[in-house]
Amino acid sequence: MSVRAPTHDELAAKWAITEVIHRYCRGLDRMDKALALSCWHPGGTDDHAPLYAGSAEGFIEWLWPVHAAMNVTRHVVSNTLIDLRGEEAGAETYWSLVLQVAQGSQTFDIVAGGRYLDRFECIDGVWAIRHRQSVVDWNRVEPVRSTLADFAGAPLIDVHNPEVPATVPTRDGRDFSYFVLGMLLPR
Repeated sequence: MSVRAPTHDELAAKWAITEVIHRYCRGLDRMDKALALSCWHPGGTDDHAPLYAGSAEGFIEWLWPVHAAMNVTRHVVSNTLIDLRGEEAGAETYWSLVLQVAQGSQTFDIVAGGRYLDRFECIDGVWAIRHRQSVVDWNRVEPVRSTLADFAGAPLIDVHNPEVPATVPTRDGRDFSYFVLGMLLPR
């Protein structure tokens, strides 16, 4: 099977679609609701069954307090295949995530992997999701028994050591990434 080289327009469309997929992960992990919602066209839908199925706006509203209660969320995507068909596209993207939650005095990592199966549309030059189907391929829950700080002998983030200033992560617009991306991206 021979595959022809994609055109510049096809590459631009695939890159724009990939950016939407990345923006979704960033929106969730930084608790940036507007960024997360920007990944769908108005009227877009999401199916994360058995947890949620309905409008994208409803999904984000349902998900927000769930994620806000977690210590950390980390969504990572890879292996994206995109099938362009004019102003529409299908995309399959593998995802893995870690959700860290506290229950009583114990902390747990929820570790999972699956795929986003997205239908995209380009409307007025903007690629966004029309419908997302999330498929969970595997998952497990692990108690957090130790962290890297336990092995290193000191906390990784020591805000009390002025000799080694730390970049402290936050799950909001105060995260240092907003400063960096704000410097690089036009507003």
